[in-house]
Formats: sequence, structure tokens, C-alpha cells
Amino acid sequence: MGRRDGVQSGTAGGCVLNGCLAVLTLLLVCSIGLWVWAATADDRAEGEARADLRSGAETRQEKLVGAAADGVLDDGEIARAFPRGKPAQGLVRIERHGPDVIVTAELLGVGPGVFLTSETLVTGCFTFTVTPEGHVHRGSEVIIRELAVENGPSACTTAGVPSPSVSS
Repeated sequence: MGRRDGVQSGTAGGCVLNGCLAVLTLLLVCSIGLWVWAATADDRAEGEARADLRSGAETRQEKLVGAAADGVLDDGEIARAFPRGKPAQGLVRIERHGPDVIVTAELLGVGPGVFLTSETLVTGCFTFTVTPEGHVHRGSEVIIRELAVENGPSACTTAGVPSPSVSS
């Protein structure tokens, strides 16, 4: 009887081979999982930054509602609601049309960092149409609209909004 080639299960060699295969399979699965997580990290960070951007716009909306509650919305109240935040411009333009005030502002959203970056930044250009109290049937009203932009140095500039100004 000749000796059979290969390793039989239940022997010391068989246990080592099965253990090595199990460890290699586990490493492969972990590597694929890590690769998928790393490949989607940018999208997750940008999504969180965009959520922060929307939250910032809603906060500004509440500030404008409060500022317009007395029936008057002056430029100082608007400027306080939109502080300049690098790299976003903050307040870009104020337009007045009868009782309505249209405020254009570039806002900043901050998300977690990806790999070597400390944070993810996104900017967005928004218009806030404010109707002060006394001009609508239920207090002051603010309508937010995000302007469609392309990736560029300034969200409001790429949306076609002229440089910062105040017009009456």
C-alpha cells in the first residue's frame, strides 16, 4: 500500500490547513468591507455637510422670522443673521420689493473629515424671501429657496448672483 498524497482531515496538518484557509477568508472579507467603507467615506461626509448646510439655512430662517416680527426688517438685523464664514461669503445681497425683502446669502456646511482632512466643507447659495408681520395674515413669513450651483469657488457666483450689494 502506498502513501496517499494530501492531508487528511482530523490530523495536525489538516487542522493547520483548515485554520489558515479560515483566517485567509476572514482577512479577505474584512479587506473588502474596509475597501467599501473607504470608497463611500467621501459621500457620507458630504451628505453630513449638506445636512448641516440645510440646518444652517433653517436656523437663519428662524432668525429672520424673529427679526421681522415687529413689522420692520432693517439691514442691520439681516447682517446679524448672516455672519461671514470662511469660505462662504455670508450675506451677498439684499433686495426690497414693496413689503418683501429678498436676501441672498452663501452659507457653509461642515461635515466630518475623510482620511487626512480634518473636515468636509460645502457651500450653498440661498434666497430668503421675507414678508414682515402685518403684511401677511399670520405673522412674518420667510420662504427659503436654494439656488442651483455648479462646483466652483463660490456657490453664489456660479449661480449667477452678482457680487455683494445692497439695493433698495
